[in-house]
Order: sequence, then structure tokens, then C-alpha cells
Amino acid sequence: MLIEMKVKNFRSFRDEIIFSMVASSDKSLIENTIETKSFGDKKLLRSAVIYGANGAGKSNIIYAARFIDQFVNTSAEKKIDEPIEVSPFLFSGDTQNLPSEFEITFLGKSNIRYQYGFQVTQKMVVKEWLIAYPKGLPQLWFERNQGTDILDTVWNFGRNLKGKNNQIAEMTRPDVLYLSNAAKLNHNQIREVYNWFAFDLRTIQPSEMDFILKNLSAKLTMKDNLIKNRTISFLNVADLGIDNFQVEEKTYQEKDLPNDMPTKIRDELINKKHLEIYMHHNIPGNDNCVLPIEEESEGTQRYFSLSGPLSQVLENGYTLFIDELDSSLHPLLVRYLVGLFNDPKANQNGAQLIFNTHDTTLMDSCLFRRDQIWFVEKDREGISHLYSLLDYSPRKGEALAKGYLSGRYGAIPFLGEPLWGKIVEDEENK
Repeated sequence: MLIEMKVKNFRSFRDEIIFSMVASSDKSLIENTIETKSFGDKKLLRSAVIYGANGAGKSNIIYAARFIDQFVNTSAEKKIDEPIEVSPFLFSGDTQNLPSEFEITFLGKSNIRYQYGFQVTQKMVVKEWLIAYPKGLPQLWFERNQGTDILDTVWNFGRNLKGKNNQIAEMTRPDVLYLSNAAKLNHNQIREVYNWFAFDLRTIQPSEMDFILKNLSAKLTMKDNLIKNRTISFLNVADLGIDNFQVEEKTYQEKDLPNDMPTKIRDELINKKHLEIYMHHNIPGNDNCVLPIEEESEGTQRYFSLSGPLSQVLENGYTLFIDELDSSLHPLLVRYLVGLFNDPKANQNGAQLIFNTHDTTLMDSCLFRRDQIWFVEKDREGISHLYSLLDYSPRKGEALAKGYLSGRYGAIPFLGEPLWGKIVEDEENK
């Protein structure tokens, strides 16, 4: 479970921001929190929502989580001299050549707290560190500092980290994370930390909805009856008029492909297997009303695409970041999905949902605690700032959506006077 994420000099975040899933002392909606055995008397939040104006930097929170996740999972496989795809803050000459910094604190499957971070440029890993709290007290497992020369790296391994630490360090290139390489080389003690990034941390972006997640959901329902039944339940609850669905594995034939498709692509697809998804509609007097999913609305397709990953996350207690969860979905459907994560009966394994949105109907004290609501605001220098609703100490029962739209908490666009009439008038007077 995610405890905290720190980000500095990444995209629109020049200064360090801290996103926390640690619950405050607020006693409201206590069911929205998770009891933890190895984190003192503190509780963690089941969900969090991020608001802000267009272009303020909301999505960059999700991008940061995605970069961390992908870099940990792929850095040991990257080619020599292949640039690291990190984006520092570009609106200042002082930061363009400085490393971006990331740190995540989380609870592993064994309920041990870990604090892992790194500084990285497009060329190399400048710093990397891992601190573990197996008995509540910090243990430095390893620390890495890059010297002035690209091949001059200073390593410091704590006495509590057992294994072939120095040998693995010698085999770790300057542009590769030690965590990733150690896991690749079967360092047993490091494995739980790596596995949290490999399995427990998940991110979804809008570009993945159309094809990737749709096929993932279909595959999951074919392999796991629990996920299939949950997906049917999702569809029934959504009042889409759909009471069932089916997934069929088929092979592309030449007749299935458009005539104007490029020959190279056509040759690659012929005889390749693919999945076709059909939705069964509950129409009185018509038992054969079945439509391919491509004929359904964008909202229905997105809802189905989300069903598999959400079931998987809830079942396994993963942490999920979603960019634009509410895209093409009715606010009541989004509210229902958030409610699944906030409900201890539906979410028995400590799964967490973090997403951004513009939907102020969700800014409701009956759905979210005050510590679950975050804002991102961009200043005149193009710097994004992240802060919690708690910073404004709203009263219990306060109309949060009304306060937000009136500008009480910031993070909204300030619109100027409409100029269309003046523009037309100026054009006519020319």
C-alpha cells in the first residue's frame, strides 16, 4: 500500500511535492481508511482525488507514478546509451540540467515499510537509496552516489542487507537502477521491494483505454471466473441494458481486413489470433440482441475496459493511479467505482485508488474525507503546486463543491471577460 510519494523537478513540478495517503486524525468516514499493523497507530486512505484547472499539472502526478513504475521495471533491460525518458522542469535554465528526484514509501506484502528513491537525468542515475523498517526502526539497506566521473560511483551497503551486494553493484551500469538489476540477478532480500513496483503499483492513462485495457479485461474474464462475475455485476449495476457478455477468440482472415490496409500490416495480421467481445442486451421479447462492443457507446466501452483491471486491483490489494477516471462515464458510475474502494466489504485487501477529475459532484463529504481531496495549481512561472484540502481547514458539512467553484480553495481557472463580440466588431470595422 502506498504511504507517500515525493517528486521534484519533474515536468511542471519544479519544487518538491509530497502526495500522502496517510489518514489524518479526522474521525469522519472512518471506513475510508485502512488499519495497518506495522505503521504505528496511523491509518492509510483507500482512495484520493485530485482537482485542478486544465493544464495545471494534475496528470503529472499520474505521470510521475508511471515513470517510477516503468523505470524500475525496465531499466535493467535498457540498451546502452539509450536515453532515460525523464522530463525535468523546462521553464527554468537552472533546472533543465539538474536531476529529477522521486521517492516512494510503501508497505510491502509482509507489512514491512520501505522508503525507496532515486535521482536521475536522461543519461544516468545520480543517487539511489533504500531504507527498510522491519521492526519500526530505519535500516539503511543501500545508498548510491554518482561521482563527478560517470564511472565513479560510491556505494554504501548496510549490514542488514545480506547477499552479493558488491558483486551486483559492479554489474550495474550508471544508467541502470540497482534495485532493478539486483532483482534481475535474483537478490532475494530485494525481491519484495521490486515486486511492489512490478505488481502492486498500477497506472492507467486515457490512451490505453481503446485497445490495451479492453483486451486485458477480456483476457482476465476468460481466465478468472471471479473477475468475469464481477464484470457482469459491474455491467448490471451501470444500468446499460446489458445482462451478460461473451468473449470469442478468433483468427484474422484476409476477408476480415480492409482492402486499403497496407500490405505489410495485412501480412502481419493474417492468421493472428484476436479477441472479439459481444454484449448481450436485455430486450423484452428479443433473446438474440447481441452487439459487438465496437457498436456500443464510448462510455460503455470504457466501463468494460476498466472492469477487468479494477477487479484485479480490488482482489489483490494493488495501488492504482488513473488519469481521467471520469472520461465518458456518468458521475454516478464514477461515484459507484470510488465507493467500491471506500467500502471495506468490497475492498478487503487494502486496494487504493488515486485519480484526477473535473467532476465537482464527487467533491462530497459523504463520499470523501477532507484528507482524501487534493488540488494542483500552476503559478505565473509555470510551476505546479500540490496541496491538500486540509490546508484550508474546511468546516465539517461545508459545501465543498460550491467553495471550490467559487475559488475558496484555489486550483480553478480564472476566466477573463468574453471577447467574441469585440473581435467581431473589430473585424467589421476594418
